[in-house]
Amino acid sequence: MKYFILAIIFTCGPFCVSGQNSPTGLQNDRNEFNLGFERKTSGSKSSGDWQTGTTKSGYKVAIDSNQKHSGKYSLYIANIDKDVDSKSGMSNIIIPAKFDGKEVEIRFYLKLENVTGHADFPFRIDDEDNDKLQFTNLLAKRIYGTEDWKQYSLKLPLQKEAAKIYLFPLLYGSGKMWIDDVQVLFDGVDISQAKIKANYNPSAYHPIDYGNNTAASGKVKVRDAELYYETYGEGDPLLLLHGNSQSINVFKKQIKEFSKSYKVIAVDTRGQGKSSDNISEPLSYDLYAGDMKTLLDSLHILKANILGWSDGGNTGLIMASKYPDYVKKLAITGACTDPNKAVSAGTIKEVEKAIENLKSKTDEKSAYQVKLFTMLLTEPHISTEDLNKIKLPVLVMAGEKDMILEKHTKYIAASISHSELFIFKGASHYVPVEKVPEFNNKVLVFLNNRR
Repeated sequence: MKYFILAIIFTCGPFCVSGQNSPTGLQNDRNEFNLGFERKTSGSKSSGDWQTGTTKSGYKVAIDSNQKHSGKYSLYIANIDKDVDSKSGMSNIIIPAKFDGKEVEIRFYLKLENVTGHADFPFRIDDEDNDKLQFTNLLAKRIYGTEDWKQYSLKLPLQKEAAKIYLFPLLYGSGKMWIDDVQVLFDGVDISQAKIKANYNPSAYHPIDYGNNTAASGKVKVRDAELYYETYGEGDPLLLLHGNSQSINVFKKQIKEFSKSYKVIAVDTRGQGKSSDNISEPLSYDLYAGDMKTLLDSLHILKANILGWSDGGNTGLIMASKYPDYVKKLAITGACTDPNKAVSAGTIKEVEKAIENLKSKTDEKSAYQVKLFTMLLTEPHISTEDLNKIKLPVLVMAGEKDMILEKHTKYIAASISHSELFIFKGASHYVPVEKVPEFNNKVLVFLNNRR
């Protein structure tokens, strides 16, 4: 089933900080990142500077000498367009997470003048793939109005996967705000004294743009469509099948891990991602299964392991039942055999409402989205007899809070003779991105089992 809400709370500007390694950490003092704003600069030309300038949304961001908590300067954000009450202005800086510690704390001083919306200071930690690991902000305090200098503090755990620390003060609505004397501490130790990780290497990893990596890509013609795919790693073939309205990129955490021991083939289903579709008839998972059979034939792959999420899981079940000679092992998460049995009436109504909203639009993308969502209401049609035909090993997974009813997931597992059932505690339909280490480990253990 399609996931409906995937909220990205904030995104930051496109500049990055690099630092020189130091065995003592003393060279990485606060001045490297201008946390006290004592280095008066313009724009974001230096890696350690905050973004300044006039934003498109009508805000001025600058280093200010008129108001300061200490020293000579502070950071200033002000609304310069009285018609932007519903918008926001921000600055940001990115600090590499190269310091030892289990917790990061930021302390800072704010001063406000006639703020009609509110002042905030979002604080985020990302991994090396630029995916959010942790996030916090000041919204619960609802800071607005006029306020003299006051210190605030925010804390986040520092995971071993952390690569970048984002700080981005924000002003919503009208008014002015100043920020000064920002302090970053690792386990209570100021950044000027914090030790750098022994294995830190600023150039050790460059994120791959999965789904847009032409160096690993290929295309295969299928019935009235052309499929785009990318291949990574060596070993037994592992075909990754994404969900409705998704693409290869949604599996980036899996591709990165699984390609260490498998030949991963990640494919955009027809009409999604970079794959085309010119078929006039309604979409179906049987059509998708036929596409994947053609893909494997074109790549001269006789038998492959398959990991399918949501729609991809439905396709995987059909392949295992209809084309068993092509499938070695099958792992599925959030799959269903019949939408009328698999999800709640509320979910059905949600899809119907989304379809009606899309029908009011005239663009091609919306029209195709109607086809994709309609398939959610009408497909698949996998019978108990179809499941009984599957004799290969199958790992049946779902989230504890999955939109696919747990009784339906258990029914799928119970109907396949060589199946294993696993429900991820606290997870929803989006287990592969919510429980990355646990999910990847579970799939790898299953695939690596010689059974």
